[in-house]
Amino acid sequence: MTTVSAHQIIKRWKVHRDVLIELVKVFPENSSSFRPSSNVMSTIEMIHHVAWTPDFFFAAIESREWKVPPVPTTLIEAQELLEELTKEHEAAMSKFSEADLLKEATINVFNCTESIADMLHRLISHEAHHKGQLMLYARLLDLEPPFYTIY
Repeated sequence: MTTVSAHQIIKRWKVHRDVLIELVKVFPENSSSFRPSSNVMSTIEMIHHVAWTPDFFFAAIESREWKVPPVPTTLIEAQELLEELTKEHEAAMSKFSEADLLKEATINVFNCTESIADMLHRLISHEAHHKGQLMLYARLLDLEPPFYTIY
């Protein structure tokens, strides 16, 4: 069995998170309520969602309730929340040992039990998906998003 380290997982996550942080800076304040259709999140709601969602996974790992911050009212506040939670979530991920990553946890919402490593990879996939959505939002607004990855 191949082992994985928290450092490797953080590196994979940061590939997306670092670009997301740069992507958020592309949106002007007047685009905060933009949504391509009525049944999807607005720009600011999407940023909020991606910013706090790692805690959804940490809550499952720690068998606790989610910590969902209020939706920001401005894009500057959303950017600040994203940057603040990035530091917090990176610190949380860095505490996992290789043995921790092999332990299993359950995401009750999905009725899914898997290793913590797999759960963190699920988090990365979730983030990459929503980063792609925000890149599409930017293009629909005639904005130029950053390249999808920095590595």
